[in-house]
Amino acid sequence: MLKAAPPEEVIFRNTVEALFQRAMGPKLTDRCVERIRQAGIDLKHRLEGFYPRETFYRCVRILGEELFPGLGEDERMVQLGTTFMDGFEQTLIGKAALQASRFMGTRRTLARMAENYRTSNNYQKVELKELGPGEVRITLSQTSGVSGYFEGALRRALTLIGTRGLAVRREGDDGRRCTLCISWTP
Repeated sequence: MLKAAPPEEVIFRNTVEALFQRAMGPKLTDRCVERIRQAGIDLKHRLEGFYPRETFYRCVRILGEELFPGLGEDERMVQLGTTFMDGFEQTLIGKAALQASRFMGTRRTLARMAENYRTSNNYQKVELKELGPGEVRITLSQTSGVSGYFEGALRRALTLIGTRGLAVRREGDDGRRCTLCISWTP
């Protein structure tokens, strides 16, 4: 049986699995799981192959509200992005991607960000500008109002591959796209 083509902008199952099941699974309350189900992702059954972008980020916001109620929304998203990478590292795709990135090093890994995001979704655009040795500016499209999530994930990914002297600063964020300035010791 042929599977239907995904809607235009989707998040792939491995990303949903990494965050909701691997990284946060043991911490999810019944209330949280039910709220996420009502928002469009049923964690009690086999995950679908993909989910619409807005459904996923609606569920990410719920997860942040449930697990980090004492933090502001942006801080919740940074924490969830960081935690996502810990879960992603436990998936087959994540293990392979991070191992390849360790081998390639920080600059080459950042230069391949658009391809890296293709393991998570089918829509994200990445613009990279090298500012000098050990410094780049990255602009991410379609951040769905959760730029902190991307900042936290990127910071954690670079830490996991052994980047030294890492600093990540958000330079711009209009709710749809964000720009991060990343520096490290080359």
